Amino acid sequence: TKPWQKWCDLEMPENEKLPLDYKNKSEFQKLLVIRALRPDRMVNALTQFISNQIGEKYTEDVVFSLQQTYEESTPTMALFFILSPGIDPVKNIEILGEKLGFSEEKGNLYNISLGEGQEENALNALSKGAKNGGWVICQNLHLMGNWLMVLEKHIEKLRIEENLDPTFRIFYTGEPCDDIPAGLLQNSIKITSEPARGTKANLMRALALFNDDNMEQCQKDREYKALLFHLCVFHAIMVERRKFGPQGFNKVYNFNPSDLTICAELLFDSLDQAAPIPWVPLRYLIGEIMYGGHISDDRDRRLCRTYLECFDKADFEGGELVPGFPAPTGLATMEEYKEYALREFPDESPHLFGMHPNDEIGSLTTQTEFIFNTLLSVQPRVAGAEEGDTSMEKSVKKTLEE
Repeated sequence: TKPWQKWCDLEMPENEKLPLDYKNKSEFQKLLVIRALRPDRMVNALTQFISNQIGEKYTEDVVFSLQQTYEESTPTMALFFILSPGIDPVKNIEILGEKLGFSEEKGNLYNISLGEGQEENALNALSKGAKNGGWVICQNLHLMGNWLMVLEKHIEKLRIEENLDPTFRIFYTGEPCDDIPAGLLQNSIKITSEPARGTKANLMRALALFNDDNMEQCQKDREYKALLFHLCVFHAIMVERRKFGPQGFNKVYNFNPSDLTICAELLFDSLDQAAPIPWVPLRYLIGEIMYGGHISDDRDRRLCRTYLECFDKADFEGGELVPGFPAPTGLATMEEYKEYALREFPDESPHLFGMHPNDEIGSLTTQTEFIFNTLLSVQPRVAGAEEGDTSMEKSVKKTLEE
């Protein structure tokens, strides 16, 4: 039992060989042992298994591009954003609209937040957009229940009667619910944005929000890039810390990408002047107002402030942003920062958050249970097979032939 006890007590046993004569077992057999003895390490072991068997790209977070998805839409094919906590796509739609010449100032972007008394406005906007061209954003479809049948009929009527303007587009946002008519869903591209898994994936997603064009307009562009990178690391740590449950924060807070973009604007305004950088006000605005505004518990706010204490002059060059991850030196473009983060960011572990390795056992075990329950729920269930019909494959083949 001693070698097994030693292996079980390791922080990351999935990276080590199994003890004794088990060391030559196949990768899949090793998964079975980990599942039995250390279920909390299963998520990492599965990630490695998939990466080795079919390639690393299947385990990396995909960065979503609204522009590419927009190119797939047509006047008759809408975009439907299925909302999840902390995600608000409207700002991104407005930014893309601005780029392509659609905005409320020009009168060719209609943004309607559905609710009491907005039904008529939505129908009028759709009629105008269909005739003269433009984008129509209908927010919060899940609040409208029965009225959605009216909306569906109206859109159907426009398609039949009107000669739709080629620039006409519809964007819906809504939470998943049973009231949304099938017709609306079938005539739209569904987009859902799940929170990224892992600090590195969150960091890459945060960096994807920025590009060099808007950065180089700042007077102190070198400092701005370095501090923005620091801010993205802070955001990734705050978002990912939620996975630890009560050990991470006393309550679940929905930090979202718009917090980060607003903080980036604050940073830009503070650095775009000849005066010295106002560290104290900046830390107060970020830690007490932008991120602290979500936080209702004093100790959680104190934690947020503590993470921001290293947001200071010394960290421009070479100081540690999180344990084992020094701030980069001498990088010029956003691409270089992204490459640096991909290459150098340490492996996922509670040390990144200043926590004890045991803190993640609970959250990782929950994730493992969730994965296996999902796997079980998608297993085929065959009942009452016909004479001579033994397998699922045969019944599928029979259906195909029919």
